[in-house]
Order: sequence, then C-alpha cells, then structure tokens
Amino acid sequence: MSTAQTTRYRWLHAATLLVAIGVAANATNAVPAIAASDASADAADIEENAEIAAIGQLLAAGHGDEALARAQALARRARTARLPPAREAAIQLALARALDHTEVQHEAVVAATDRVLALLGPDQADTPPAITARRLRGVAHARMRKPALALADLEQAVRATRERDGAESIDHADALYDLSLAQRTAADYGGAITSLETALAIRRKAAPDDRVALARGLIRLGQTQRISGDLDRAEANYREALALDEASPDPSGRNGAVVLYALGNLHRNRNEADRAIAYYERAVRAFERAYGTDSPMLAVVLNNYGNAESLRAGRGEAAVALFQRALDIAERTHSQDPGHYMPVANIAMVRIWQHRYVEAEAGFRRALERFADAPAASETTPLFAQHGLAAALWGQGRHAEAFAAASSAEATRQAAVRAVAASLSDQQALAFQEQDYETLDHAIAIAIDSGDAGLVERAWSLAISARGQLTAIQAARLMQARASGDAKLRALWQDWLEASSALERARIGADASVRSAAQARLERAERRLAIALPQARELSTRAIGMAELRAAMPRGTALVWLHDLAHRKPDDFANAAVDVEDPETWAFVLPPDGAPVATIALGPASVIANELEQWLASMQNPAGGSDLLRQRGQALAARVWAPIAAKVAAQRIFVVAEGPLLRLPWPALPDGDGYLVERDLAFHLLNDERELLAPPVAPRARHALLAVADPNDAATGAVIPAKARCGEARALPELPGARREVARLERLFRRGDAATPMLSLLGDAASEARFRREAPRASLVHLATHGIAPAADCADDDGTRGVSLTAEPDARATAPTALVLATPRDGGEDSTNDGLLGELEIAALDLSAVRWAVLAACSTAAGATHRYEGLYGLARAFRLGGARTVLLSRWPVDDEATAQWSEALYRARLHDRADTPTAMQRAQRVVLAARRARGDSDHPWYWAGFFALGDWR
Repeated sequence: MSTAQTTRYRWLHAATLLVAIGVAANATNAVPAIAASDASADAADIEENAEIAAIGQLLAAGHGDEALARAQALARRARTARLPPAREAAIQLALARALDHTEVQHEAVVAATDRVLALLGPDQADTPPAITARRLRGVAHARMRKPALALADLEQAVRATRERDGAESIDHADALYDLSLAQRTAADYGGAITSLETALAIRRKAAPDDRVALARGLIRLGQTQRISGDLDRAEANYREALALDEASPDPSGRNGAVVLYALGNLHRNRNEADRAIAYYERAVRAFERAYGTDSPMLAVVLNNYGNAESLRAGRGEAAVALFQRALDIAERTHSQDPGHYMPVANIAMVRIWQHRYVEAEAGFRRALERFADAPAASETTPLFAQHGLAAALWGQGRHAEAFAAASSAEATRQAAVRAVAASLSDQQALAFQEQDYETLDHAIAIAIDSGDAGLVERAWSLAISARGQLTAIQAARLMQARASGDAKLRALWQDWLEASSALERARIGADASVRSAAQARLERAERRLAIALPQARELSTRAIGMAELRAAMPRGTALVWLHDLAHRKPDDFANAAVDVEDPETWAFVLPPDGAPVATIALGPASVIANELEQWLASMQNPAGGSDLLRQRGQALAARVWAPIAAKVAAQRIFVVAEGPLLRLPWPALPDGDGYLVERDLAFHLLNDERELLAPPVAPRARHALLAVADPNDAATGAVIPAKARCGEARALPELPGARREVARLERLFRRGDAATPMLSLLGDAASEARFRREAPRASLVHLATHGIAPAADCADDDGTRGVSLTAEPDARATAPTALVLATPRDGGEDSTNDGLLGELEIAALDLSAVRWAVLAACSTAAGATHRYEGLYGLARAFRLGGARTVLLSRWPVDDEATAQWSEALYRARLHDRADTPTAMQRAQRVVLAARRARGDSDHPWYWAGFFALGDWR
C-alpha cells in the first residue's frame, strides 16, 4: 500500500464515526431521576416523567428522530410554564440526549447542557444529572474538534463517577468511554487506549451481558489502535465487536454499521482494496439505514470508499464521484466538522495524478482553509493538504514554493510524531511513525530536481531533524524515571522494570500467547510512565544546518548520508503505484573543504541490497572461494564506493545510513589487490548527525574498563537457562580466547594509568547482578561472551561466540537479543540475575558514563533497522542507557581473532589516545597483517566483523 495513503486515512477518517456512538445510549437511567427527586410532584410532573422515560426508551431502541421530536415538543411546553429548576433541568437534559443522538447538532447540545448545569447550580455539580450533562457537553465539544473544552468536562466526569460510584462502576466505565473521544481529538492516543482498556475491563467484569456497550468500546479501542499503527490488535477488537453485534444487535444499527466501516479502513490500510471495498459497500447500506441518506456520517464512509477506489488502477474518476457525493452532503448539511471536507483534498489528489496541477493547487488551498489550525497529530491534521500543495506546485515547476510547502508538511509530520509519542509506549510510537508519510522524500526530491544546492542543504537539515526522535524521547524518559525520587513515579518505574523483565523472559522461553501478554503488559506500564513523563513535549526541535555540521567535523573528514528515495516526481504523491516501484539509492556528500553538498544517484535500491546480501553471504563463509568473495565485493564497491570516492578526497568518512547499507563493512571492500582498510582512510557510522555536536562525556567513572569474559565457567557447569527453549538446556562452549583477551587488556592497563583501574569479571564472577552494579561506574565496557538471538536452531560449538534459540519472536517486536552472563547456582529465578541480559534490561541501566560499549560476542548487530531511528536490538539498548558509542559484530566472530582484535583496539585507544575510527582501523590492520604473516587466510570474516556506531571520539 502507499504509505502516504495509509497515514492520510489513519489521521483524517477515523474519529468522526466513533464519536457517533456516544453517551446517549449509556445514560437512560440518569434523566428521570431529576424529576423523581422533586417532592412536589403533581399530575403534570408524572406526565413529564413518563414522557422523559419514553424519550429514553426511544433512544435506546434506535428511534432517534421520534425521540428528538418529542423532546423538542416537551421543551416548548416547558418554556411556557414556570417550572422548578430541577424539573426544567430534567427536560433540558432529555433534549440534550436526543440532540446528541443526531451527532450533528453539537452546538444545540452545548446550549441545552449549559442550561442544565446553570439550573442545577454548583451545589449539585457532582450529582448524576450534572455528570450526565458534562458528559454530553464534553462529547459535543469533542465532535466539534475542541479538545480542551471536551477534556475539561470529561475529566471532571471521570473523577466524579470514580468518587461517587467507585472505580469499578459501570458509570465510571462509561465516563472513560467518553473521555477517550476527547483524548483522541487531542491526539492523546496513548491516553485514549488506556481509558478504553480500563473501561472494557470494568464492563467485562461488571456487565458482561451488555454486549452492545462492549462492542461499542471494542470498536473505539480498535480504531484508536489502528490510528497508532497496531493493525493486528485493531482487527482482533473489530472482529470481537462484530461477533457481539451479530449475537446481540445494537437496536440503532450503529455498532454494526461502524464496525463494517472500520474493517473497510483496516483492509485499505493493508492495501487490500477489493476487501476494503466489499466492507465499504456493506457499510454504505448500513449507514443509510442507521443515519439516513443525507447524513454527514454517511459522507465520511463515502469519502473513504473513494480512497479505496483510488488504490485501484484506472479508477480515479470513480473515486472522484464518491468524493463529490460525500462533499455534497457536507455542504448541504452545513457541517462544521473540518473532517467532513476532506473530499476537497482527495479530489485534488486525483487531479495531481492526472497532471491537472493548477486545479489541484486550488483544491489543496481550499482544504487548508479548513485544516490549517488543526493540531499536527489530530485526525484533521493539515499534513495531507500541505503535502498535496507541495506536489501541485512542483508539477508547475515552482520549486521554491513547492519546497516551502513540503518543508511545512514535514515539520507537521515530525510534530505529530512527538505529540503521539508523549503518551504511547516506545513500540507503539514506532508503529505510528512507521505508517510513513513521504513528506521528507518529496522535499528531498524537489530539492534535487531544482538543482539548487541551497535547497539540497535545507532538505538534509530536515532529515536531521527527523532522525532519532523516538530514541531521544525514550532515552530522556528512562533517564528521568531512573533518577526520580518521587514516590508515585518510582512506583511507575518499578512496574516498568517488572514488566520489561517479564517480557525478556517470555521472549526467550515462552510460547506466542505468553509473549503477547507480556508485550501488552509492558505497553500498559510504559504508557503510564509516558503520561507521567511526557518527554516528547520537551524535545528540542532546533534545526541543524550544514554550516554547523561543517564547524563540528574534524579536519579531513567527509560526511556521507545514504538514503533510498521512493517518491521522485510530483504524481508520486499519495500514489499506491509507488509501492511497486524500486526506490533509488542516493548519496549526499558533505566534503571536508567547505564545498557544496554533492548529490549522487547510486542506482536501484533493490539491486544494491541484493549485491550487498550476496557479498555478506560470502563474507560469512571463510572456507568459501576467495575469488567469488572478491568478485562480489568489487561489484558492490564499483556501485556504491567508487561514485562517492570520485566526488570527495578525505582521510575519514563518517556515514549515516538507512536500511541494509547500515551493515555494509566499508573497510572490507576490495581495493586493488587489498582492501580499503589498508588505505589512508577510516570509516565510522553515526546514528545521526547530532552526535557530531554532542558535548564530551565528563570523566566520572570508577573503572576505566569493565571487562566481562567467558561467564560460562566450566567449574560451575553454567548453562543456558532452561527457559530458553533450545531443546534441552546444555552447557555453553567455553571461550578461552575471551579469557586471553582480558588477560592482555589487564597487562595493557598495568602499563598505563592506574588512577582509574580496570575491573575484570570472569567465569562465575561475571553475573548479571554484578554487571548491573558495576557497568554504570565504567568508562569502557567490554563484553566477551556469548550472544543469543532467535533463529532456526541452536548453534553448535564451533569456536564462535554465539548461540541461536528457537523463540518464534512476535513479528511486531524488534528481534530479541541478549548477552549471556554467569548463571547463579540457585538456577537464576530472579529475573535481575538469571544469566541473560536482554535489551530492555540494558536500557534500564544508567550508562551515561560509558564512552564505549564493546559487544565482543556474535552477531550483536542483530535487530531491525528503522528509517528514522536506525538500528534496534542491543545497539539501541545501550544507546538508550546512555552509552555514547557501541561496537558491534555483524556475524558470528572467531574467538581467537576477536581476542587479537580487542588487544589491538585497546592498545590504540589507551596508549595512543586514538579516536574511535582510527582505533578500529588499526585493530583491523593488526589482525589482517598477523594472519598474512602466519600464512593464514586474510578473509575479512576474521578481521572485519566489528563496526562502531555512535560518537566518533
């Protein structure tokens, strides 16, 4: 599916129909109680009570039009009589409920509920009638896209129901239902999910037979999850809601209609146009029955139906017909909801594809008049219209204006990510961001097409701002939680620690259901922590320009950014056809001499990725043919390195890479009869360009080096914990090379500065508990142990530092990885000392004093790569903990060669005070030269397995 379309639909078309199943159906018992409380009831009172009850029954049965007519008639009669305040309030509340049921007369609902609250007065602010009035008014404000007003009413209603009726009461659950609507309007999707999960848990326990209300909550939760990118959980909740509605139909027909619409949206998000259209066709009929043929609710369905049609080739005008029908309804009904005018922008989208750029520009400008003031992450965000305007202007050759519009769109996208991350878990925020919107691509492509070097540099600056937002937010959140002395925050932090440890254990040794439950538990704990520590709102958004980067670069260094550009022309905007096209890999080079940024098209991304994959396959087979290895390496070097080398002369190359190229071992590329490592050229990988500007680490460590080696002590018979389903638990192979490398490091330190000594933890002493205690006190951390990652089977004792486990990881999670430490003699039931140090446990440590974390184990670079956040797995875990630079292995490394590499690395670092790229280059050269001197193979598998990621110093 077009990722641009996915995001457009997610933000702009979800909320309207969900607020449609609002408070009225849950408040039938609240209104009659007002009149019944009047002691002076006479025959007129009894008649009014009966009429109010009848109105409630009509609403519950789905007869909204008749209920509204009777409520309006009752209100007219009341205006001619002098009624006691409680009686008039009861009538106005009945009118407000009937108006709420229409889902379009929001201002009238506000007016009626204002009158109710004025009649009741402050003394009755926490009575059921006042609470109901606030709920109705809050929902009306949410539908009017006024989140501050909605939250004020609904948060008060939640507090009042909790205090009056109890935290496990149905009234409290229903108030939480309504609060979730305001939270969604405010783009607080994490808060909305938390409210809905809490409400559903209450209802399942207290009223499991009320299937209509359960279905309503499940639909809302599913829709919020879909907005957040969690499509699998959304579908599960939709399916359950559909089953409930089929078993106990909502009398109004609205639950059934909305869940059909929701399933259409879900399948459209998955690029399943035919399945989406099938659901939309059913939804249109259901909405016509439930809402009428001229309802704005129906218009939203028609608009998204048109979006699904637009996914199919040659169906542009069919889509426009649906968009126009939806727009006609919004205009006839004089809708005040900006979301109902999204068809204006969607028609303009089709005009872009038809190259009718002037018409498209007019449409997007008209749409922006409706959306310009909406919050960045809201469901009426201006993002889509901003992006479309950029495409329309680009199509007319107006590059400067187009770039300005694309920059505005990208700034909106970045602001939306920050806003959403303020209340979601780290993984949920990533899922939201991964529903990518290609505003950055269009800005880059416009800049390249313009030929304007200034625009290219501004595009690069936009990319810098986009990178690492979620990592920075999560790192700041964890740092503050670790250090806080606040009792409430400490309790939330402890919940997070326990949930993360449970997930680490489940990842290695549990089945899918247990892992899923553990993941959900962690997300709940993390959302609570995120809401308490909304670091996203404090994240610096200062732009970094090329002049600032040039000033921060060390002498003789070039900076290279590698990017796969998918959207390369105006009509790629929101176009599903782009997904079947191959992106093109571009290199952006900042030379060391102050020259302008150079742009280089390297070729099709799939071709480069395939060549890299083949070369790495040969790289990991040291017994294979050297001719094939060199042939494949030369082909890759000619495609990727040669064009860059032709543009720049430098002694050091700093690289910011995305996707597969992040794992490219640059020093191992063939160069004549040798390798690039043998040239006067050092390479280094940055997570992002901001690392060039980071202040140096203050020297405050107790240990200059903490070395952990061979924790699998033969004397203790340490094994992989039995939870790690690797057949039968068995002893791990010893790592004698790891012990030798630590002995060599100890000798180096004895000859060096003794003011900050080295601490070695070997064998049984290398426990997880000891590492947790000592790592925060170290400047350099060296882990010479086994690494564990899920794979097809268990590794053999082959002289490498790795073992793979059959763990069947959840596809939505990043690849679980862990480092093996000494297993306690009691079996390690304590998750903080069980001998497996997982990525979540590492992230929880304070590693802000650590300059280097050297993971001298196998395949420690395992983990997914994400476009804006880089490498996950152990690399990101140490980064979240605060470590400046992480040294990782690309493949299962040789034990003895790694020991030799480590000694040379630290000799360069400690004796020669070398920076990271220089120390890495020297270590690789030492191993390569020693192997050649012995007549051994110079295959890169032995010396090029490690790379450094992070701060270059």
